[in-house]
Amino acid sequence: MMKPNKLDTFMYALMKEARRSSLIDFLEEWEISEEEYNAIEEWFKNELGIKL
Repeated sequence: MMKPNKLDTFMYALMKEARRSSLIDFLEEWEISEEEYNAIEEWFKNELGIKL
């Protein structure tokens, strides 16, 4: 499956919204640890070339 054209834009908007108040608060609200987030961020970078 090819990467959708707007995936970069979607991820950027999602992260911008999460950072609006606090990325840490956003992660805690969704029960995602910082370590889990770092693994997610690394996966997007390595697999899709997307920097969150």
